[in-house]
Amino acid sequence: MIVYMPMIIEAVFTMLACARLGAIHCVVFGGFAPKELASRIDSCKPKVIVTTSYGLEPGTQVPYPPKVEEALNTYCTWDGAKTLPRIIKQRVDRDGLEYTDLNDHYHDFAKLLDQETEVAEVVPVLSNDPMYILYTSGTTGQPKGIVHH
Repeated sequence: MIVYMPMIIEAVFTMLACARLGAIHCVVFGGFAPKELASRIDSCKPKVIVTTSYGLEPGTQVPYPPKVEEALNTYCTWDGAKTLPRIIKQRVDRDGLEYTDLNDHYHDFAKLLDQETEVAEVVPVLSNDPMYILYTSGTTGQPKGIVHH
C-alpha cells in the first residue's frame, strides 16, 4: 500500500491498520512530485494508494489527486498502475468544498470506515516479516526501497 498524504491523523491510522493486518506499507512524502511518486509505485507495486484531497502549504492548498493521476497515467511503467484502487480522505477546504474531480477508481476514506462494522483481528506475523518500505533519497541514482521489519 502506498500512503501519499500530508501529516494528518489519517496517515497514522493507515500505517497502524497496515501493521495490524500484516500488510506492507510505503509512505511517500506528500511534497513529492508525480515522477517521484511513480518511481516508488513502479518499484513496490502496491495493491492500493491512500491519499487525500489536498495538502496545505503556506498560503495555498495543493490538490493531491491530480498528482496521483499524473504519476499513474504519465510516469508509471508498471502495467497495473492505472487500475490501482485509490482511497481518498476528503478534506473540506476553507470554503466548505470537497474535491470532486475524481474518477471511478477513488473510494471515500470516511464512507469505507462507516460501512465497516467489525474490527479486524490482529494478524500474527514473525518479527522478521516486512512491515514497511522506506525509500532512500535517490541522490546517488534511483531511489532504493529499504524493507524494514
